[in-house]
Amino acid sequence: MNKFVPVVTLALTFGILGFLMLNSTGYSSVSDLKGVKDVKSVVVMGNVTKGSVRFENGIMHFRINDGGYEVKVVFNGYVNLDNVSGYGTVVVKGVYYPNNKTIVAKSVESSCPSKRQ
Repeated sequence: MNKFVPVVTLALTFGILGFLMLNSTGYSSVSDLKGVKDVKSVVVMGNVTKGSVRFENGIMHFRINDGGYEVKVVFNGYVNLDNVSGYGTVVVKGVYYPNNKTIVAKSVESSCPSKRQ
């Protein structure tokens, strides 16, 4: 029985690590979306495009970019974004539709300028 304890422990450890690696999503840049051909779940970090924030029937619309590429974001909610300077950094989690370069966001997190490095 003592011989099997390390084997079972290793198997469980590798199983848990494999599960976490397959189910974790790292941040993508906005430019990473350029090559996406199919609808997919994404977590994207980008800068709010200056002057792009607007509200329409309770839906928030804005664009994010990384200096090389830009996509639209549609969010059913409100987040205080820096629409004037256009330098607010956000993390958008949602579904990306490559045909119209749009992310339908499930959540939007804004980054405080004092926390950016």
